[in-house]
Order: sequence, then C-alpha cells, then structure tokens
Amino acid sequence: MSQTVNDITANSLEELVERITEAREYNFTLSAEDNQLILDALSTLSILQEKMADKDITLHKLKKLLGMIKSSEKHKSKKTETEAQENRDAEDAANQEVNAKNRADKKRARNSKKKAPKPKIKPLVVHHALTDIKKGDSCRSCQRGKFNKVEPASLLRITGNSPFVPMHHLSEKVRCNTCGLFVTAELPASVKADGGSDQKYGFSARSLMAINKYFAGNPFFRQSSVQELLGVSITASTIFDQCEYLGNDLFPVFELMLKVAADAQGYQIDDTTNRILDQKPIEKKRRNSDKMRMRSGIYTSGMIANLTGDDNVILYKTNIGHSGEFIDEILENRSPGLIPPTIMCDALSSNRPSVISDFNMSNCNAHGRRGFIDVLSSFPKEVDYVLKLYKNIWINEDIVNEKTLTKSERLLYHREHSLPVMEKILAWCNDYLTGEDAEENGGLGRAARYFVKHYKGLAAFCHIEGALLDNNKMEGQLKLIARGRKNAYFFKTLAGASIADVITSLIATAHHSGTNVFTYFNDVQRNSEKVRANPEQWLPWNYKGV
Repeated sequence: MSQTVNDITANSLEELVERITEAREYNFTLSAEDNQLILDALSTLSILQEKMADKDITLHKLKKLLGMIKSSEKHKSKKTETEAQENRDAEDAANQEVNAKNRADKKRARNSKKKAPKPKIKPLVVHHALTDIKKGDSCRSCQRGKFNKVEPASLLRITGNSPFVPMHHLSEKVRCNTCGLFVTAELPASVKADGGSDQKYGFSARSLMAINKYFAGNPFFRQSSVQELLGVSITASTIFDQCEYLGNDLFPVFELMLKVAADAQGYQIDDTTNRILDQKPIEKKRRNSDKMRMRSGIYTSGMIANLTGDDNVILYKTNIGHSGEFIDEILENRSPGLIPPTIMCDALSSNRPSVISDFNMSNCNAHGRRGFIDVLSSFPKEVDYVLKLYKNIWINEDIVNEKTLTKSERLLYHREHSLPVMEKILAWCNDYLTGEDAEENGGLGRAARYFVKHYKGLAAFCHIEGALLDNNKMEGQLKLIARGRKNAYFFKTLAGASIADVITSLIATAHHSGTNVFTYFNDVQRNSEKVRANPEQWLPWNYKGV
C-alpha cells in the first residue's frame, strides 16, 4: 500500500492549533473537519519519521520523495539562498557582472551551435489556368485594354488525411482470341517506384510505420487503432511484418555501421533498462574471467561512435548485457595501429573495455555534480561553494562552442581555464575528507570521495584532445528508447528487439547527419539489391538522394 502525504499549509496548522487550544480551554468539541486535519497531520508525521529512519536519507532526497521539489537534473540553473545572498552583497558586484556576461555568452552559444539541417518537403505546386480568358484578350470592363500575365495569386493549403491511403489500381487487360496472349496496361512509374506489382503495402507505408513506432513511440496496436478510427484498417501484426521487411533491407547498412564504428576516434556509451517477455535467463561468462554465471538483466545499450569530421554512428543493442559488453563487441574488430580511443561513460567499472588495453577513459561530470546536488539541503554552504566552481567548466565549454575552436584549441582553452577549477574542487574534497568533522560515509562524504576517486576521468577533457565534458548527448539519444518503452512497455521476443535496434540506429544516425529519414528509407527499399552490393554508398552521411 502506497503512502500519501497530505499537503497542510503553515496557516492551516496555526489556525488548527488555535482552535484546539480554545476547545481545551472552554471544553469545546472539535468539528469533523478539524479531526480529519489532525489525522492528516499525524499521518504525515508518521511518514516523515519512517523516511528519516533511513540512514542514507538526506533532506533533499526526502523532499524529492515527498514531491516537494523537482528532480535535481533541472536544478542546474537554480540559485541557492546562499548564492542569492552573496549576489546581493556589495563585494560580489563584480561577480554579478561576470555572471551576466556568462549568461549572454551561453545564450549566444546555444543559438550558434551547429545543428543538423532539418529536412523539408517542398509543397506540391498545382496550377489553375483561366479557361475563359487568355493573354491578349480585350478587357471586359473598359473594352480598351488587353490582358497581360502578372504574378499568380497564391494560396498555401495544408490538408489532413489518413497516413495510409488505400488505392485500388485496375489495369486494363486484353486477350487474343486466337493465341490466348494477354496484354496488360503498365502501372504508372510512381506506383512501381513504391513497390512491386504484387506488393500490397508500399515502401512509403513501411517507412511511415517504422518512424511512427521507433521514433514517435506509437506501439503497433495504437497505430492499428488509429487507422481503424480513420477508416483504413491495418492490424498490429501486419504493421510489425512491414517493419520487419524494412529492417531486412536496412540490415546491410546497419552491419557496415558496426564495422565502421570499430575504428572510431571516440565513443560515448550508456544503457537503460528494457524488457523482453520471452527472454529467459542465460549463462554468460563473467568479464575478465572464464567463470560462468546466470544473467537475466535486460538493457538497451547505446553508443555514439565519433568518426572523423562531424560524422557519427549511433547504435543500439537490446539483450541481456550492458554497455561495457556492447563496446567490447565493437572493439573486437578494431584495426591495429590506430590511436587509442577516448571512451566517455559514467564511472562504473563494468563500462571499461576488456578486449583492448590501450584506451583513454573520460567520465561524465554531470554525474559528479549530481552527487553534490543531492545533499544541497543538508550542506548548503559547502555544496554551494562546489557548485559555483563547477558551473564555470560548462560556461567555458559554451565559450568554446561559441568560438568554434578546433579540438587542439579547445584542449588548450580548458587546460588554461577549466583545469584550475577542477583542481580547486579536488583540493576542497581532499580537505573535507581529511577534516575532523567529515562524515566519509555521509552524503557529502560520498560525493567528495566519488570526485577524488574518479578525478582523472572527470578532468580528462583538460588533458585529452577531443575528450568530452559530460555524456549528455548519449543520454539524449537514449530518450528514443525510453519513449518507446514508456508507450509499449516491452518487446515480445529478442527478434522484435533486434529489428528495433536496426531501425532505431538508422533513424538516429540519419537524423543526426541531416538526412530526410522518410526519403532515405524509401530509397533503401527501392534499391535493396544495390544496397546489399555496396552498402558503403548507402551510409546515412554518404547518402545524397536518388
């Protein structure tokens, strides 16, 4: 049974106390509403006592559990009371000016960040000709002038209809009454371009079904229900079958992307939980060991492989395994003699590759900062000091993006401006942990110990060219998986999950490269034989349209 906390305001409590005091003094009876309010207050007190009994609880986490504050992920721009007080201080006037400039810099950097061009579909132009008047005719009004052509009147009309439109093509057919030869009228080129003569669902229908499912997060059954509502009935199993056909045509490109990713300069990896109903626990080797153990945890692992230039490969894999095992599968095919790759991830030891020994680890500073955010209420002064230092590294990153510095210039800038900040935080953490009042196993102690333990990885962006500051881009790409999981809850089989991995990987990679995903999917299906023969020409960043 879930516990609920009743929202009782301070004014309500004060008024209740006055009424109870008055009732006790004059021997009055409390109303039913007052009795209920007392029960609510006692229930809330009981819940608070239970939560406070948890040794790991902090006031900040308690407020989050009770729904009194938002998640710490949205706390980035929130100023604490201590900071607000210091900003009002005359001594901090110079700092206010710097903060105002930094905010302006961040805004300009956000606006100037390079974004993939969004594909646009040009409207179909329809000409409506005058039937009773043509150029050179006499004016009907003045009878003296003649009509000349001018700029046409324009109306942009956007219409709505069912996503899937059934069209019944009847081709005229004749038969020779002597030899029995049949001659059938040819289908229009536009019809043949959307599928074979025996294909009920066109390439465009398959592409749209897949985009609705694996990008928009609309489950098969929901798509079926919407189509039934719109008068075009398509079953959920049929939609899955059509997505499978598309996945088969995309698979040669996906397979090549796995190989291309092996030689990337850097990686960003992360994973999120998922479900496959028919998947049973399996026996797998322990990492870095020959011992076997039963595994049942199902995850979707995500990876961004950073190639030369701005080209990225975005890959997903759903199975019993985590992102560390996924990158091992990729790195097994890495060409010898390449420079060591830089791997951005959180600080879990399971994320470290085991198939290569020469690599650079870069840890996510958003995770390091989050540990301090979680204990902000309990240690406002100490955490406020760390957060004020920490935010400067993201300000520096915005400045780097605004100036569009090269990788080497970015490294030099962070080494000059961000490394001293990271060293200050490290020194503060060490001082705190060695102090007499430190609680090493408390909330602030754990946050400080995490920073000290993983400092090398957290500060990698100040020492390694191309190393990232945080893993936010990968976490953003995992929203595609979370969106589908939130709407569909699970996969039925591992085969269904594998189809999802192929299509979602191609959607994410093509979208990142600025390719029109709908047109790209149609062309891959239309040229499936060419794709199988030369998949490198059909990689999303090489695709130029047909």
